[in-house]
Amino acid sequence: MDRLAVYRKLNDSFNKTYIFTFGSEGGFYSEFNNMIFGMIYCLKYQYRFVLYTGNSKFNINKGWTDFFEPFCEEITSSSFHKKFNRREIAPKIKPKNRLVWWAYRLFNGNTALTYELFSRFYNGDFEKEQFDFPELGLKGNLRDISREFVKMVYQFNFETKTNIQPIMGSVNLPVGYISLNIRRGDKDTEFNFVPVSVYVDKAREQSGLKDIFILTDDYTVIENLQRDYPYLNFYTLVKKEERGYVHADFMKESPQKRQTDLVKLFASIQLMASSTLAVGTYTTNPGLFLGMYMPEDKFISVQKKSWYQFEKEDVRTFIVKPSSQT
Repeated sequence: MDRLAVYRKLNDSFNKTYIFTFGSEGGFYSEFNNMIFGMIYCLKYQYRFVLYTGNSKFNINKGWTDFFEPFCEEITSSSFHKKFNRREIAPKIKPKNRLVWWAYRLFNGNTALTYELFSRFYNGDFEKEQFDFPELGLKGNLRDISREFVKMVYQFNFETKTNIQPIMGSVNLPVGYISLNIRRGDKDTEFNFVPVSVYVDKAREQSGLKDIFILTDDYTVIENLQRDYPYLNFYTLVKKEERGYVHADFMKESPQKRQTDLVKLFASIQLMASSTLAVGTYTTNPGLFLGMYMPEDKFISVQKKSWYQFEKEDVRTFIVKPSSQT
């Protein structure tokens, strides 16, 4: 079965439409994960899913297809959606924009903007739903279905594949290795940092491999790992001058710099997905993504056992002194 072709036909058959704005408010995998959940919601409740990328900070020239193969209708330019199609909060309509706003709403009565449905699939109740899409041969819980949707839409285009391959090859990893995703930067605004020893200890419990790929945004992590674990071999794509990802700074970069950073991120994620075992946390969006992208027994979360975002009772709290955060 060509599942993507079936999905497209099914998606285009619905009378109601949901226009999902991608890339304007969060990091790439935050936007991607929520897009997947939105697609699943729309398929279950019969909304035609349309992607709007005209305001995306991940745009270079063409929107989604700058990096990936197309999977649905995409709007790449729209002054209306640029002004009014927000992710979670309804826009404030200024007096000068009221005519445009009401005209659009009058002639697009069956169309929902991102914020109008976002809370319906970004909540604990939706996470508990069961799904049955017989046309696609899919049935199961949100994680089961999300994994199959990721397979459908997370497809790099030829240019991206061509750019990723030499980056992956430059790391010179052996055939068998483990990987760790250690996020620093602005991540402590959501959950406190996990000490690097927790990641290493968990990986060493599960595997005797000594070659470890590190996905991180802070080269200080690499320095401390090399200092504390001289008997292990660490590999990374992070540069010495990189000392923590801050999304607000990324948003200010030129399109060319963002493209370079994204391709490197994609290469790092592919290296993690190709590892024998990956260790990270479901409190980060790359970890949440890898929890869908990789087999369940190949990714271990050290801060939160449950993949489901709204099940937070099991989040581990770490008291970390500033000098030992990395």
